[in-house]
Amino acid sequence: MMRTVLLFLLLLFSPFLLPAQCEFAVDEVDPFDSTRLVMSRPMSFGNLIPSRFETADGPKIIDEAKMVFSHSESDQDSINSFFLTIVAPEYEYRPIESGKNVMLAFADSTVVALYNFPDRGTFNTDTNMRMYQHTCIVPLDVFYRMTLSEVIMIRIRYDNKKRTIPLSKAQRKALKLAVQCVGEAVGFMPNKP
Repeated sequence: MMRTVLLFLLLLFSPFLLPAQCEFAVDEVDPFDSTRLVMSRPMSFGNLIPSRFETADGPKIIDEAKMVFSHSESDQDSINSFFLTIVAPEYEYRPIESGKNVMLAFADSTVVALYNFPDRGTFNTDTNMRMYQHTCIVPLDVFYRMTLSEVIMIRIRYDNKKRTIPLSKAQRKALKLAVQCVGEAVGFMPNKP
């Protein structure tokens, strides 16, 4: 009887005892300058949108945006940072200047602005649209917030336009898991803020 109860309890709590199933697109050290890069697999988020690439059945349907979470560190220089990289297609030319142009809305009703690097976009022939890359530096306090609270929306502020991208429940969980996995791989997890 006692064995049955223990077996039942072990099976019940086994998902909580196992480490997270983390898959990375990159986890390597550059042999020339000892820079380590750990990057999550690319994740689609937002909704599906029509592109400007026409097929026989109408416009090609694409993801509203894709995202990766990464960490880079080096013993040669002062790089030791988390990065959130978002690639978003746009119908019009919308250059991005450096500044706090990417905002994260959390489930706990807080909003955090992230500093991103400038980008002029590149034309993608698969979609006939410009693809913009928003590479944002994620401060340590925001990293820990991302491991504890889900990001529910992302806003990108262009010069003349604001674009808000909502995340579904599955996308919220996937982003939170990716942040936790990268943090665990580089020694910032479990949470010790």
